[in-house]
Amino acid sequence: MKKVMLALFVVMCLAQWIVPGKMIYDSEQTISTGTIYKFKTAPIDPSDPFRGKYITLSFQDNFFQFKDTTAFQRGQQIFVTFTTDSAGFAVADSVFYAKPDSQTYLQTTVDYVDNYSGENKVWYKLPFDRFYLEESKASEAEQIYWEAQRDSAQVAYALVSIGRGQAVLQDVIINDRPVLEIVNSLNGTEQ
Repeated sequence: MKKVMLALFVVMCLAQWIVPGKMIYDSEQTISTGTIYKFKTAPIDPSDPFRGKYITLSFQDNFFQFKDTTAFQRGQQIFVTFTTDSAGFAVADSVFYAKPDSQTYLQTTVDYVDNYSGENKVWYKLPFDRFYLEESKASEAEQIYWEAQRDSAQVAYALVSIGRGQAVLQDVIINDRPVLEIVNSLNGTEQ
């Protein structure tokens, strides 16, 4: 009995290291082998008392148009490949019901199906909608992000690496500068 309990304890201890290690490995693989896309953002932004301060990102073009949207249902799993528009921002290229052969695709779900307005749009979720920040810089970064969203002359976007179904949010960029770089320059702490 003691040997079984000892073996279970060892397995439990190993699992506590293997699971987070695998998550870190998967994220690093996505960053190093995935394709980087810019997703244009729209404003919104709260705080989470358990996970810290973050900027909530809303995206402008997280939809695709289909002639017949009745094949899609809210919560349905889909696989989306991307291309870039003339300004360099990511737009949905193709949508699949099963994993595509492509190296670069995002596994996600349908968020909303618009069958009524005549536009035949299918909105999908982007799983990288939170950019977490260091507490001391969070409020200022949120303010800068909000101001950029209100000013149509400024361009804000998320820099995201996508590969084999996963996505990793790398940075939030405002006018081609990382938001934390802007905060640091305002505080005189450029690194």
